[in-house]
Amino acid sequence: MNSLCGFRLSTVGIVIGWFNLIGSIFSTIVLCVAFSRLDDLVKLIQDNLDNGANAVDNVGIRTAVIITLCVYLTTSVTNVIASSLLIVGTVKERHLLLAPWLVNAYIFIFFNVLNFIYMIYVAIAKGLPVGSTLGTIIGTALSLVIQLIIWNAIYSLFKQIRANRDLQQRLLPTTSAAQYPNYTKMPPTVE
Repeated sequence: MNSLCGFRLSTVGIVIGWFNLIGSIFSTIVLCVAFSRLDDLVKLIQDNLDNGANAVDNVGIRTAVIITLCVYLTTSVTNVIASSLLIVGTVKERHLLLAPWLVNAYIFIFFNVLNFIYMIYVAIAKGLPVGSTLGTIIGTALSLVIQLIIWNAIYSLFKQIRANRDLQQRLLPTTSAAQYPNYTKMPPTVE
């Protein structure tokens, strides 16, 4: 792949990196705000779960919310770092800096595939009407296809930068000692 939608892969890498970076920073801020309002969030969840008849354990809800927020915050911060490295790696043409984003995106794609399979399984197992689940399944499938296309474009950029770097390394002269004469050891003079 040499281009995506008519754009060079380096342009695609920078644009995807910036979109991911801005989205990840925004989600990190939202998650930090959620941590600062943890008691209100736990109360809101407890009010939605508690219908008067069932008493819900406040400590269990609080623990579940903290664990969930920690996982999402860690994922968001990791995405900030990976997106920053994607931008820097694309600009400086360093293929290894693209690797964290590729791994991070691959993990997200893997979990989205599992989510897609689970959604289809639930729709079939519960016998839900096709009209109520079709929109969600098509939206998830479309999102997954877009993620795969973007991942493939960034992977192609990774290979392209690596190939250019290897070509540049082969074109540069080597500096081994065997190619140049050694003038520091002069032969002994005969008198």
